[in-house]
Formats: sequence, structure tokens, C-alpha cells
Amino acid sequence: MIREFQYRGETFRVNAHGVAGHEEVFIMHLVEGEEEGEISIDRMTEENDTSAPIEAICVMLCDKLIIENSIDVADPEGAFAWVEMKTLRDVLPTRDDWATH
Repeated sequence: MIREFQYRGETFRVNAHGVAGHEEVFIMHLVEGEEEGEISIDRMTEENDTSAPIEAICVMLCDKLIIENSIDVADPEGAFAWVEMKTLRDVLPTRDDWATH
């Protein structure tokens, strides 16, 4: 999964892969579309709450990244929210797509 989200008035991108609760999760802080900082966790090997939803892991990692990089957040009280994005291209075609080509 690769998705963008807002937290504390800032934009971040998450890249997570693996089975729920056992993902590798990478968070990038985006400033004007450019990656400014990154933090990650391997939920299979590093201590964490494997029952926590990915949103909670994103918040935990963002809080650490904000402190480590001394980010002056735009909205200290801003809640987590996924950014709705238009899908430009699916990674793989569906079986129906293959049948029509």
C-alpha cells in the first residue's frame, strides 16, 4: 500500500507491505511534494503492538519523525486523515482486463 495522509497539518506518505500487523512500514514527510524526512519500522522484528491498525502505526512513526527532525508542524492539534487520491493506474490488470485483450 502506498497512500498519502495528513497529520498535525503536515502531509506524509506511507509505504507499507506485508501482512496486517507484520508489515514493513516506511513514512516520508512531504514538503511541497518533495520527500524531506523518513522513518520506518519492521513490525515483524521490532517491538510494537501487532494488533494496532496501520493508522496508529503511522501516527506513532510521525510523532517520532516530527521530534527527530524538529518539524515545526502547521497544526499541532491536526488529526490523522487519509488523503483521497485518484487512481492513475492499477499495478496489475484484473483477469477481466486480460480476457478483453
